[in-house]
Amino acid sequence: MSLELWTLAIATATALACALCGVLLVVRREALVAEGLSHAVLPGIVVGFVLLQERNAPLLIGAAALAGLLMVLAVQLLRRTGIVDPDASLGIVFSALFSVGILVASQRLRNTHFHAHCIIDGDLALAALDDVSVGGTVIGPRAFYILLAVLAVLGTFLALMWKELQMMLFDPGLARSFGLRPGLLHAAWLGLVSLTAVAAFDTAGSILVVALMIAPAAAAYLLARSLFQMVWIACGIGAASAAAGFGLGMGLDMTPSAPMASSAGLAFLVVFLLAPREGVVARLRVRRAQRAELRRQLLLHGVGSAGCAESELAGALRWSAAQCRQEIDRAVASGHVECVGERVCVTLAGQAHGRAYLARMLGGSAGRAPDPVAS
Repeated sequence: MSLELWTLAIATATALACALCGVLLVVRREALVAEGLSHAVLPGIVVGFVLLQERNAPLLIGAAALAGLLMVLAVQLLRRTGIVDPDASLGIVFSALFSVGILVASQRLRNTHFHAHCIIDGDLALAALDDVSVGGTVIGPRAFYILLAVLAVLGTFLALMWKELQMMLFDPGLARSFGLRPGLLHAAWLGLVSLTAVAAFDTAGSILVVALMIAPAAAAYLLARSLFQMVWIACGIGAASAAAGFGLGMGLDMTPSAPMASSAGLAFLVVFLLAPREGVVARLRVRRAQRAELRRQLLLHGVGSAGCAESELAGALRWSAAQCRQEIDRAVASGHVECVGERVCVTLAGQAHGRAYLARMLGGSAGRAPDPVAS
């Protein structure tokens, strides 16, 4: 394949792996963990490079993943003390580890080809140039096969532990009653998230890793009705963001990392505004309907079973004459009230509507869609 197609393949593999990781992080409300891991793996990379002096050594990835897992364990220990807030513990640990990595890199890697912009921004185009050979035959960029392997590991883990992960997410007590250990399962998943962040670190950079982990998953959270749907929607948005960012980068003659992050953010913004159930527009529509229904119930209650004159109704409800006339016209059009001479009376349909509204209120019907649940 051409260099452009390999770059797109690497970008897509990165987006899919990050989207899979982001789904469980968003559902557990641990989105900041992605930011923490993307920084906490730096000391592992630096220390591993200092010891091995080999940029592509497999042990380097292991050292970085170990640093990410160390951050997760340290955060959990701080949270269990109850002395600091969960968010504060995350900020303390990941900033400390990131600063350690920066200090070691600045002191031990001054004369080494190890630049900060690669750590923060990454470069997908350069990653596509690092080919790997098997038996003297070039089979493609090393980064693509690393990310493909990570994607396979993530997919296998999700397939094998799907039911257990659902119980861990939505009912940890039930999981414990079945003899499962939600804490251990959570740590294992965060270890895979750390591995994914490491694999995408040199290729995509920490900024793009965070964007691709959180934005597609957060958008899918607003669209999905089940966890299974959320996984597929997040992967679709991630892949679409990768393709859009790649195309935009080609058009602007720049590395696709920043356009990919921008595309993912734009996708979330569109979903945030226009999601059919949880979007801003949908919620504004629901609130408008709720206010209209409240005015209708006030009107029906004010009219009462015996009916009343329009002037008396406006005074009782403290409405202006124009507002009262407008609400009466709407209620007449709906068949809930009727005008008999100068009096306004509630119809049988209006009485039934009022009883149904009262039943809904007493039943405590929820106004928003439930969190994604297992399909």
